[in-house]
Amino acid sequence: MSTLLRRLRDLLKKDNGTTAIEYALIASILGVALLPVLGNTTSGIASLYTRVQGYFDTVNGG
Repeated sequence: MSTLLRRLRDLLKKDNGTTAIEYALIASILGVALLPVLGNTTSGIASLYTRVQGYFDTVNGG
């Protein structure tokens, strides 16, 4: 039993995983914040490709 308690105390003292958790939280917050921005950018890029394709069709006589 004392071995289990000692291991539990050692585990609570270590903070190796704290940095990884902080980075994961930062990454998830950035991901959620970028979703609306990337959605608007994607439709804008699709519109640009459609216009460029229309120009090429006009030049090629289509």
